[in-house]
Amino acid sequence: MTFRGIDISYANKGIDFRKLKESGISYVIIRTGYRQKTDDMFKSHMENALAAGLNVGAYCYCMSKTTEEARKEAEYAVKLLQPYKLTYPVYYDMEDSTLWELSREKLTEIALTFLETVKSAGYRAGLYSNPSWLETKLDKKKILDSFDLWLAHWTYDPEKYTKYSYGQKMWQWGAESSAGSNGKLDSDLCFVDYPALIDAEEPSEGDKTDFEKGESVLFSGGWHYGASSSTEPTGLPRKAGIAKITNISKDALHPYHLIGESSDVYGWVDKGSVFKKTDGKIKKTAAVVNLRETAGINGKLLTTLPAGVSLVILNQKADKDGITWTKAAYNGLVGYLNSAFIYG
Repeated sequence: MTFRGIDISYANKGIDFRKLKESGISYVIIRTGYRQKTDDMFKSHMENALAAGLNVGAYCYCMSKTTEEARKEAEYAVKLLQPYKLTYPVYYDMEDSTLWELSREKLTEIALTFLETVKSAGYRAGLYSNPSWLETKLDKKKILDSFDLWLAHWTYDPEKYTKYSYGQKMWQWGAESSAGSNGKLDSDLCFVDYPALIDAEEPSEGDKTDFEKGESVLFSGGWHYGASSSTEPTGLPRKAGIAKITNISKDALHPYHLIGESSDVYGWVDKGSVFKKTDGKIKKTAAVVNLRETAGINGKLLTTLPAGVSLVILNQKADKDGITWTKAAYNGLVGYLNSAFIYG
């Protein structure tokens, strides 16, 4: 069974998405933009396609020349997509001539960085590319062993199937005039039921934890990781704040993938770093202060917090000398600190 779809960008305006659906189009792949620039029509296309009941996916046009640029490009695309329910993958469109100067190895690293970043944020990720790039610019096996392919090879006729076979799950065959559009639209055939596949990847009832994917939570601050199984953290410690759970890997070393809302976290974190929004509030240390296992100056030292560090405040209790101690969480550690050293 095949599914008819289109892919669109700023170049496609005035589309009647309801007429598209009535004509037999079942999905739309929408351009997010490139680098940290949003496609002019992204928001309008996304909202109107969803309102018409169409399935949606997205693609980002690759302009990155380093892996760091690719990571930022992916993070920016993910933030744009957060408000929407995607039922098709997020693709990296690699075809721009400005990238030809880069080696095959470098281009492959760039592709994998983008795709792995998108995947770690909870989305199904895929590569959009053509036979020339797959044969000369990319290590296709290294990419396609882990990620889906959307093949671009125009035969100008959906009945004249491409001669190239890379295990592609979607094929862009050309462009055609469609109901609901003033001009021709890039046209695609998909050979798998992505909405069903993506739905099956959602946590089942038996796999659910105390938190839900998509839930806003309190992050207690500290390290985050590039993968749920990583042993080395990424970058510097991130500040405490509100974040959204974008993926859950039950029983993993770092089971929750967070994207910060008021925090700057973007990665996988420890279970002890995540709390219900109703369980506490974010405050800061007023000075250097010790976080102890139990309330009181004799409690076992867990860590020393610098001044100005944000953390999750849970509750308070007084010791036998009348000193108030605050139960707080930071970087997966939960302990007590003198309440006099907290503000906010």
